[in-house]
Amino acid sequence: MVYDAEGSIHAIHLREETEKKMPENPSETGRLLGHYRLTRRLGQGGFAEVYLGEHVHLHTFAAIKVLHTRLADDAIQQFQREAQFIARLQHPNIVRVLDFGVDGGVPYLVMDYAANGTLRSRFPSGQMVPLVNVVSFTKQVAEALYYAHEQRLIHRDIKPENMLLGSRQELLLSDFGIALALQSSHLNSIQNIAGTISYMAPEQIEAHPVPASDQYALAIVVYEWLCGQRPFQGSYTEIAVKHSITPPPSLRQYLPGLPEPVERVVMIALQKQPQQRFPDVRAFAQALEQATQSASSQQFVVTQLKAEFQPAPSPALSQQFVATQLKPEFLSTAQHAYTPSPVAPPFSTPGSGNVPPVSMSTPLSYAPGPVLPGGAERASSAMAYPQKQRALSRRTFLFGGLAGGAVSLLAVGGVVAWHALSQPQVAQNTLQTVLSGNTSRGIPGLTPAVSPLLSYKEHKAAVLLARWSADGSYIASGSMDSTARIWSTDQGQTRLSIISKKQPPMSDDYPWSLAWSHTSQWLAVGFVDGTIQVLDLKGGQAMASLATPVAPLALVTWSPDEHYLAVVSGSSVLVYRYPDWSIVTTYQRHTNTVKALSWSPDGKYLASGSEDTQVHVWEPLTGQVALLYTEHTDDIASLCWSPDSTRVVSTAHDQTARVWELSTKHTLYTYARPSGAPIGEARWSHNGQTIAVYNGNAQIDFLAASTGKITHSLASGVAFNLDWSPDDTRLVTGNYDNTARIWRV
Repeated sequence: MVYDAEGSIHAIHLREETEKKMPENPSETGRLLGHYRLTRRLGQGGFAEVYLGEHVHLHTFAAIKVLHTRLADDAIQQFQREAQFIARLQHPNIVRVLDFGVDGGVPYLVMDYAANGTLRSRFPSGQMVPLVNVVSFTKQVAEALYYAHEQRLIHRDIKPENMLLGSRQELLLSDFGIALALQSSHLNSIQNIAGTISYMAPEQIEAHPVPASDQYALAIVVYEWLCGQRPFQGSYTEIAVKHSITPPPSLRQYLPGLPEPVERVVMIALQKQPQQRFPDVRAFAQALEQATQSASSQQFVVTQLKAEFQPAPSPALSQQFVATQLKPEFLSTAQHAYTPSPVAPPFSTPGSGNVPPVSMSTPLSYAPGPVLPGGAERASSAMAYPQKQRALSRRTFLFGGLAGGAVSLLAVGGVVAWHALSQPQVAQNTLQTVLSGNTSRGIPGLTPAVSPLLSYKEHKAAVLLARWSADGSYIASGSMDSTARIWSTDQGQTRLSIISKKQPPMSDDYPWSLAWSHTSQWLAVGFVDGTIQVLDLKGGQAMASLATPVAPLALVTWSPDEHYLAVVSGSSVLVYRYPDWSIVTTYQRHTNTVKALSWSPDGKYLASGSEDTQVHVWEPLTGQVALLYTEHTDDIASLCWSPDSTRVVSTAHDQTARVWELSTKHTLYTYARPSGAPIGEARWSHNGQTIAVYNGNAQIDFLAASTGKITHSLASGVAFNLDWSPDDTRLVTGNYDNTARIWRV
């Protein structure tokens, strides 16, 4: 079969929407589309059905993909233009689009039919692929992708199901039309992710696919081929988050005999930041091939070949083949962070095609990293309650922290072409920094150039939140290990620790926001599951919490007088009187999910920022709007007031931070990194003189609040959250390496 059971399109979060919009169709065998008569169905999925079609005159066969959508008149011309562009792809390792058309408003694509099936059918899930085959397949896919990238196309759905075998057993990459199909259909109006989450690069999950995203996906495939397992397991939400923050487990954990140079190459291609991967996908394939030329690699290949001819595993068989018999059961809940070892000489510039050999002498270094959120106990609990579904919608999952946090797992639009993306020298310099082991620039996952004053290490997974109490004595931190903890700033001693009370426990019920009251007595914790708890620090106990959960991803913020608590519930903001939890105001003027919330220090206004790209400033007790700020062009990520309540700094996924004035509605200045990296959270110092901004490149920039000029920077590592100490001499960050760190400013 050419296509898998899903029609080579996987987007589980969209399938529900598609099924609502499209009636269940009977088999269309016998239908005539253009010059092709449909003879039998090969596969189906959320977006399309794929049929074997026979040309009515030539009696040749082709694969016909029929989309589950009807195009409006104005969309037909767009579909035709872009189908023509896709059809111009001419490469020996790319499935050709032979024809296309629209029949009764339904678009279809005619493609080469490869009767030898897919690599998924040739090597089913859980089966290891010999290293010599992995190298061959990788080279062919890389050549196809390199050609497509030169044509300014990103594939965005690299996986074994989209790799076909031609008549001469050559590899043919298929489904370049998936993005085209989405872009030209009504499905583009739905928030969606084009691609398959198990293979998706972090930046693609954030709606910013780049050519290096295809390299990352191919590296996931290589990882799976080598050990029989993909690096990240779990629910849709958990896998998406792990792509963004969790280092992949060591391949040698599953396959002890795998040569170290091979693993090193794969791990470089799996770096979280696109700039830290190989300069291009061809360089990745070449480095992988060269890594197999060592004596240890050759012996590994021979061992695999011998095993192919043995009738059954024997006790003398090397450990890597014994491990494969365990399949999913051998997965450990412990993950490992990868630290690239020095490689000399550095790789060549993009497109040169001359990649020096990977160093074979320096061993890889591993350090303990995040565990699966909630651990085995929570995972088993989730399995025990299959009928109770997660309240958090998989289709609209958004990943950030209080007031927006760091990253957004947003909808990917239907954009096929990438424009003026690459900055070769920047990417090359970053890559050389990773390979040389130079950590002075704060490369993600490596030791920062300046040591923190204190590292809190009690969390067992990435720390998404860190907030300083107003009296300076304590910090509250929230982690993907499902806990929120309060600890002392002098010794890092834990005072309190809580988890969500929702039953049954789920592996992604972790804290989503933290808010200290202004006397530092109370801490409000909002969880992903929509529940809210209030802790009394002085009494060391839980206070009156919200009995009925709000919508998932609860954001919370206190009024300065501590009489009210504002809570985000989807696209609404509810203002509660505390502690009786009576609703005072329901603000419903946003048109999409609210991602950021901040109460002005003088208590007069609430600022709320949404996926609708707007910031609303309004009166908390009346809902009266004072200001609509509309200068951002993408989802709002964070909001923070100046201490005098006259200005706001807002960050958004348009890769900017903007400082604007409440009285004039005027933007005073805009901060944007030259590299175009996504901007994280921005926080105003208590004296009003400085703004700290996470610049998306494992670094915090400090801006002069009056001018926006960068005064200095801090190599923080990958940080999801930051906050000032009350005296403005220190900063706390929540980091992906399971720590919360205190830095001297």
